[in-house]
Amino acid sequence: MFTHRVPEAYVSAIPSYEVSILKLALDKTIDEYGPYEFRAAPAINVTRAVQSIKTNAFPNYFASFGYNEDYNTAEMDYVRFPIDLGVLSYRTCFAPKTMLDKLAKVKTLDELRKFSVGQGRYWIDSDILRNNGFTVTEVDPYSALFKMTAAHRFDLFCRGLNEIKEEYDRWGTIEGLGYDRHLLIYYPMPIFFYTNSSNKEAIARVNKGLRKAYADGSLMALWIEKHQASLDFAALKKRKLFRLENPFVKSIDFDYTKYFYKLDTEKPSL
Repeated sequence: MFTHRVPEAYVSAIPSYEVSILKLALDKTIDEYGPYEFRAAPAINVTRAVQSIKTNAFPNYFASFGYNEDYNTAEMDYVRFPIDLGVLSYRTCFAPKTMLDKLAKVKTLDELRKFSVGQGRYWIDSDILRNNGFTVTEVDPYSALFKMTAAHRFDLFCRGLNEIKEEYDRWGTIEGLGYDRHLLIYYPMPIFFYTNSSNKEAIARVNKGLRKAYADGSLMALWIEKHQASLDFAALKKRKLFRLENPFVKSIDFDYTKYFYKLDTEKPSL
């Protein structure tokens, strides 16, 4: 039995990338490990999902999170493969429509730091952004961030390239909410599958399955199927790239960057 987390923000009849790639990894290892049963756990936020992992609340429960040193505990372990190939490292931003002209004129990182940022409560991104000199407001629930951006409670709400089109389609009609077409922010953010550390055979199986799928091209095919439309929507070549540091990935004990997909950006980085 394998159980997967349904993120609170993405309850949908269409399987998410995380669910699809976990099933792909399990399918790739049927010959060695045998058939499997697959179920969804209740839709919960990150805090409750982490607690569910620590308490082993569901059988072989897997949830995907950005790497966080706080998760390096005796109860938690992660599969050593960045399941999104680094796409979440690239961010484009929602903003109040009244701010779009100002954002289009930003040329340096110091200028960008003058804009305040909204983030979800307990997201590791908040610590990363503060470490890079940004003012951050944390908000819960996730859905409130779009309305608060539109109301100009902060200047930016930045989302991964794999998230932006789906969210724009869902929330983009909120009065006053705009989408910046000029900035592209990067900080390394590998996404890993986490589970209870006692699930050693399950961890080994998923790890082997992901690497087999990466080697035979089926993982990349799934990645393109799920993300290409959002990448096209973001129009990367028209943007200026700003690079930030993520000091919280230094404790990762393998070279995750060799699996990162190199996106085609044309403008110079800052």
